[in-house]
Amino acid sequence: MHQVTHISYGEGTVDIVLDSSSLNEVTAPEFRFGDYSKVVTSCFTQKELDRISEGDNAQLTFYFVVSDKAEDELIEGEYSSAIEENEVVLGNLNEGIYVEIDASKAFEDGNEVPLGAMSSDVDIQMDIPLYLINEDRSYYYLSNNMGEYELFEDSTPDADVLTVNTNNISSGLILYQDISESLIDHSVKRPGISIQYVLVAGIVFMVGLWLFIDKCHKNSI
Repeated sequence: MHQVTHISYGEGTVDIVLDSSSLNEVTAPEFRFGDYSKVVTSCFTQKELDRISEGDNAQLTFYFVVSDKAEDELIEGEYSSAIEENEVVLGNLNEGIYVEIDASKAFEDGNEVPLGAMSSDVDIQMDIPLYLINEDRSYYYLSNNMGEYELFEDSTPDADVLTVNTNNISSGLILYQDISESLIDHSVKRPGISIQYVLVAGIVFMVGLWLFIDKCHKNSI
């Protein structure tokens, strides 16, 4: 997949290029962002944004490569350990596909600069391969940021799309879990108590207690 989105910023323009490819027999899924304008402001410094606003043109390029295996056995073992740690809380997690991500930014008159993170969180969306889609199934993304593993739950649950809200541009592994494998009871919604009600109840109790003590003190005189 090759997709180019043109975003105007002041007098300039930023081209956001999304390229995806697959190392297995399944066609690479489509990737997109929830808010492309926010991607622009999150990937460039204020000085760079000023250049664009004054008329310079720039480009953001994101490469996504999906595969069935991690790049080497060591990293695959690290993923397995991270999965086991999260399974203690969530229940059984199944491996889907690995996603390698590389990103860079550049101006028309300059060199490409690698991107590893953005200044604020954005929604990164990816289509879930058809063979992984099933009813009553939830999806997660286990990111690998320079050896630090973090599990992201689908921020906008959808049967066909996984949305990750993050500022990291890091490779990872799509995981899935059927509802029967979950340690969390999704059928029970615990009623919440607003903190405002707790504070009001506490104040009423303290006033009542003070009046009771004051009345007892007057009766004893």
